[in-house]
Amino acid sequence: MLNICFMGNPKFAVQTLDVLCKDSNFDVKLVVSSKDKKRSRNKVTPTEVKKYAMENNVPVSTPDSVNTEEFVKELKDLEIDFIIVVAFGQLIGNLLLEEFHDRIINLHPSILPKYRGAAPMQFTLLNGDKETAPTTMLIEKGMDSGDILLQNVVNVDINDDYYSLENKMSNLGSKAIKYTLLNFDKLYVNRIKQDDSKATFTKKISKEMGNINWENDSFAIYNQIRALIDYPKAYFHYEGKNVKVLESEILDSYQGNPGYVYEADSKNNIIIGTKNGAIRINKLQFPGKKAMDTKSFLMGNDFKKGIYLDD
Repeated sequence: MLNICFMGNPKFAVQTLDVLCKDSNFDVKLVVSSKDKKRSRNKVTPTEVKKYAMENNVPVSTPDSVNTEEFVKELKDLEIDFIIVVAFGQLIGNLLLEEFHDRIINLHPSILPKYRGAAPMQFTLLNGDKETAPTTMLIEKGMDSGDILLQNVVNVDINDDYYSLENKMSNLGSKAIKYTLLNFDKLYVNRIKQDDSKATFTKKISKEMGNINWENDSFAIYNQIRALIDYPKAYFHYEGKNVKVLESEILDSYQGNPGYVYEADSKNNIIIGTKNGAIRINKLQFPGKKAMDTKSFLMGNDFKKGIYLDD
């Protein structure tokens, strides 16, 4: 049985933790997560990983830093064999790297060295990629630059949004971590060094990235909507309000007329021109209102047709 320390924070990491906790090959000795903080509706709540650990009676710790002699000693006392890192947030420093040399494994949801950094799944969708991969890799000092242990390429469907892609990668990633641990020696011998010359980096997703520019082509706008469905949600300006777009589809039967509202009724939904066609908005949300399918919204609300949207 392998003794595991698991480090992670968000929902994406929970399925991997669940797989490790329920498999008799592993003993999750300690879960490490970030401290409780204000999240939705300003309530102070634990991370999804900490919440899982508490609900399943797994020891959990929220240190200010994992890069201390005290924390390293705690792991040594627990006789940890491997540290598994999934969307944890803290950088792993020299103390841990030296003590657990080549025994710290990270799950990263992209085809490394493509999309190193904080938002690989969002950028996979933003760029309209047709494939991605859950990658298990050794952690080193660089940003997602360690040697690759396992990388299984999967298709990204045109209908995938961030939520469906996150579920897919969480499921496949949990299996990848399990396989990597059970076959570590073989994978380690055959590990692949990343080609840094081919590396690309993602940036943190900001609210401003949600602002739709109707001068872009339809595919770029569609990708923006599906990539940012969790945060910050794509939005456009209408009569001084930011209207969030939650579901859309591309229409090729329109000529490019950026920002022009072609249709706004319960039969056609809302159709807005782009650089090379149009986008039909199927689900939206006005400020202070619940998200609604566009047909239902238009049955009780007006939306002006034949205008150009605000910049």
